[in-house]
Amino acid sequence: MNDINKYEYAVKAIKQAVEKSRYRAAKAGNAELLSLYYGIGKYVSENTRNGTWGTDAIKTISDRLKSELVGMRGFSETNIKNMRLFYEEWKPYVSRQPLADDLEVNEESFLLAIRQPVAGEINWNEFISLGFTHHMEILSKTKNIEERIFYIHECATRA
Repeated sequence: MNDINKYEYAVKAIKQAVEKSRYRAAKAGNAELLSLYYGIGKYVSENTRNGTWGTDAIKTISDRLKSELVGMRGFSETNIKNMRLFYEEWKPYVSRQPLADDLEVNEESFLLAIRQPVAGEINWNEFISLGFTHHMEILSKTKNIEERIFYIHECATRA
């Protein structure tokens, strides 16, 4: 193997390593954000669905978060409602450690990891490989769990 072929091989090997590492980092980031959004969705769902908060609560919280987290995106009123929907739609299929009723609200409440789904057909690696926007798109365009699993698989395997 001459020097040019060695360099081509080196470039190819390094490129593959970089791409694989970037994919793993994105997947880890997706998993963390999905866990966060699931936790926020649970908190919002519990407080809006039981009447603890009034009708303008999500808008007020969104406005305050935007002023507290300057420059950070993702906490619009619509997105917070999407987090609630994400939680409510996946709750029957995803097992989590239960929060104690008297647990003080803090950042740890929202960072409990989403556990392996209960429904055996859900491929966990595929589920967490998709970003929140993909999940919301799938939720908005499907009617049942079978369709959701199908589209999660399609999106994850075409990446």
